[in-house]
Amino acid sequence: MAEVAPESNKGSFKLLGFDGQGGLQLIGGLVIGLIALYSSYDHVKFFRSTIHLNQQWGVWLIVASLAVVAIDAQLASRSRLGEENRRREEALARSREANDAAEERNRQAEATKRQGQGIALLRSAALLSARAQLDPSELNRSRLNAFLALLAEQALLDQQGPE
Repeated sequence: MAEVAPESNKGSFKLLGFDGQGGLQLIGGLVIGLIALYSSYDHVKFFRSTIHLNQQWGVWLIVASLAVVAIDAQLASRSRLGEENRRREEALARSREANDAAEERNRQAEATKRQGQGIALLRSAALLSARAQLDPSELNRSRLNAFLALLAEQALLDQQGPE
């Protein structure tokens, strides 16, 4: 079966289930059938023997062959359409997988960022706590109290969730 570029089938007509190639195949079969019909064969030579045919049989044989051509063209059209749909679904699945992977990378990056912020807060808390313990001056206590108030406010915002 000839491979059809997906973009060549876009916008092509679809008549009675035939795509462009199927329509051409059907027209070609009709032309060959008409040529056979108007050629008026009354015998067939098969190797050295001759089979005589009633000319009326030829008409029915041509009609039968045209039915086979039409069915074959229809099946080929459906096969190409199915292949095109399968390719489209695969591309959509790959796109979804790429989006899922990008979202997962974003989640991982956000988690890493939050973890880094948490570690930075812990370092700041440890530093302010150590300063207040080593030098219990009013300045160090007020810095530690301000930091604790900031942590409490942030914890309250985290509990409320995004708006």
